[in-house]
Amino acid sequence: MGFRVFSKPAKEQFDYEIESMYQVGEVDQTNHFAHRHHGEVGYSFATQWPLRFVYLFDYSSGDRIPKKNFDFLFAKRRAEYGPTGILGIIFPSNIFSPLGFRSTLQPISTVRLMVSYRTFWLADGRGPFVGSDLQDPTGRAGTFLGNMLDNSITWAPQAGYFRHTTFEVGYTRFFKGSYFDRVPQSPGTADVNYVYTMATLTF
Repeated sequence: MGFRVFSKPAKEQFDYEIESMYQVGEVDQTNHFAHRHHGEVGYSFATQWPLRFVYLFDYSSGDRIPKKNFDFLFAKRRAEYGPTGILGIIFPSNIFSPLGFRSTLQPISTVRLMVSYRTFWLADGRGPFVGSDLQDPTGRAGTFLGNMLDNSITWAPQAGYFRHTTFEVGYTRFFKGSYFDRVPQSPGTADVNYVYTMATLTF
């Protein structure tokens, strides 16, 4: 169960989005209560090239027992945590991200530029880093996962053979935090670089 309230972006106006979800029940004879919260506050500037700036906040509960983590059920192909379709570093479970920003700029009607920067911690340091096999039940590895820089360029020709096609190219860099220095069976401390291209057909 949950709720979502939002306002639509408009020039020289603030907009917002608040979403909360709660899960209550029993999983394999284990009581389950988990929750997730997402918030955005944005502002659209009245510039010649439409520019929007957004502050982002996310919290998804976690627990030392993985079954008690927030279950995100169905993952988006691309969400607030970078290009999750293939890269999939961050999932909305046992995650705390109090500091995030995203800006979009549209120099022409068919092109959109996006830059996003986010910081990530584990919500519960004893719980798993969801999406990987990493977990320190003692919590001594800490909680700081790192920072993510996400950039993309989207082009929607809207003409000719490509009028139903949108193209996108992007680059993501995940700057690993201190958690990877200490967690057992760490995959290493080298940052992650990811480049992708994508095409979307609409009917």
